[in-house]
Amino acid sequence: MRTGVPMKYVLIAEDDPEIARLIADEIGERLYVATHVVANGALVPDAVAARRPDLLILDVTLPGLSGLDVFQLVRSDPQWAGVPVLFLTGSPDAAVSVAAAGETGVHQVMAKPFDTDVLVRVTDGMLDGTLGAPGASAVIAA
Repeated sequence: MRTGVPMKYVLIAEDDPEIARLIADEIGERLYVATHVVANGALVPDAVAARRPDLLILDVTLPGLSGLDVFQLVRSDPQWAGVPVLFLTGSPDAAVSVAAAGETGVHQVMAKPFDTDVLVRVTDGMLDGTLGAPGASAVIAA
């Protein structure tokens, strides 16, 4: 346990329970983070309002609201505009199109299936600010 360093918080929006559990377990065990999972995009705004995440991991194809819709909602609220977003999706081209459309904010796109070591490295880099640039649009090879 790290003393004097606040634990980071990652909100995961993923509707596949096995993938959600894998993501939460891998980053929760290997990084100094707390995680919370929601399985419906419509639940993300309330979860973000309840506790501002240090990173939001979004699947693009969520029930309720798509990950792209959630991203635009979060970006439209100045209170949450600076939350970095990692799109983790089987549809990476759709997520990349958000960046191409001029959406702002630190975000990355990782295609499914993914390597858990790469996921942990990308998550760690986004949390500490060493990975990602505003409007990043490349798909991270996993």
